[in-house]
Amino acid sequence: MARPRTHTAELRERIMACALDTVAEHGLAALALRDVAERAGTSTAAVYALFGSKEALHRAVLISAFADFGAEQAAQETSEDPVTDLAGLGARYVQWALDHPRLYEAMFADSAAGLASSPDLDRARRQAIGGVSDAVRRALASGAFRPADEATVVASLWAQVHGLAALMTAGQLPAEADPAAAAWAVIEGWLAPPDTT
Repeated sequence: MARPRTHTAELRERIMACALDTVAEHGLAALALRDVAERAGTSTAAVYALFGSKEALHRAVLISAFADFGAEQAAQETSEDPVTDLAGLGARYVQWALDHPRLYEAMFADSAAGLASSPDLDRARRQAIGGVSDAVRRALASGAFRPADEATVVASLWAQVHGLAALMTAGQLPAEADPAAAAWAVIEGWLAPPDTT
């Protein structure tokens, strides 16, 4: 008779859920394999068997966070107006960060940047910002934005919403500041001048 399989896909999902909960509640520093195993009702050996290392579990948490963030971005409907789409994507970006401050912090922490690269993590990071890249491409192609390098425009808009999200999650945005107006000012800076002919 074959031995029952103890390291199942269901157990892997349970460990992942516990790891995500740990990071979401307490931050990346709290991600300890022994604690995650205890929360999942299993052993540290099972975590190692299913993930291989703490770094691999860390990477899996980041992939999941980027995927959830990307799904929120993808929920933004694509319209005929890429500039309006960019404003909506920016609002979704900041709201996701406010709803998941510890996961957001983990996604962009120094320790995340230092992880060994993997195709899955690289893909998740790219897909998370794919909606912005697409909207910028459409804005440039339609003439809504002045001619510019696409990557530079994306970086400019990303830096703006990332900065707003970081300030807001840390409670450091001045109370009198209007985050929507601050974000719009950067979009506005890329708009093509009106045609006066």
